[in-house]
Amino acid sequence: MMRRFCHFGAVGTLALLGGCSFQAALDKMVEPERQREIISVAERICTDPPSVRSELHPEIANTVEAAIPVLPRECPGSGAKWELANYSWKTNVAPGVKERQEEVVVVGTGKGKWTTVSLRFYAQNEAPMQIAEWNVVGSATKPAALTFIEQYEAGAKAMRIGGPILLLAIGGLIFWLVRRRRAKRAA
Repeated sequence: MMRRFCHFGAVGTLALLGGCSFQAALDKMVEPERQREIISVAERICTDPPSVRSELHPEIANTVEAAIPVLPRECPGSGAKWELANYSWKTNVAPGVKERQEEVVVVGTGKGKWTTVSLRFYAQNEAPMQIAEWNVVGSATKPAALTFIEQYEAGAKAMRIGGPILLLAIGGLIFWLVRRRRAKRAA
């Protein structure tokens, strides 16, 4: 069995070392069109829950109707800003079976309320991706996923500033050591 796994934490760390923004690193992992699709699904779960029923796995298709009375309390309301805050994917390949899975966190912000929508998409062989699990949690405090993005951006900014300075310092040290060695040889 062959396994492939990519989690934004690992790619994020590498991108951070390169000083790249969170969105730039995310764009490298997930096509912008797919990002828009995922964000749209999360937003529709809050604004028009019945519209996502066709995208849910048949075993959980009825869960959206059961959640309709609770969702207004959890969701930020109209005019919210939605963004993809976390993404990971996995592919398992075995003889005769190919499984694909995406786990995402989308955060909606509006009117002093944050909503975290967690989705797990799953597909087997060439079937289209379907939502196998979903969860919506509203909060009056900023979710950890957004805090991570802010910390990531601050670290990336520091790397964009500190990286060249560090390279110049290393280059200067090498230049000084070479000149010093040549001066000792000449003496």
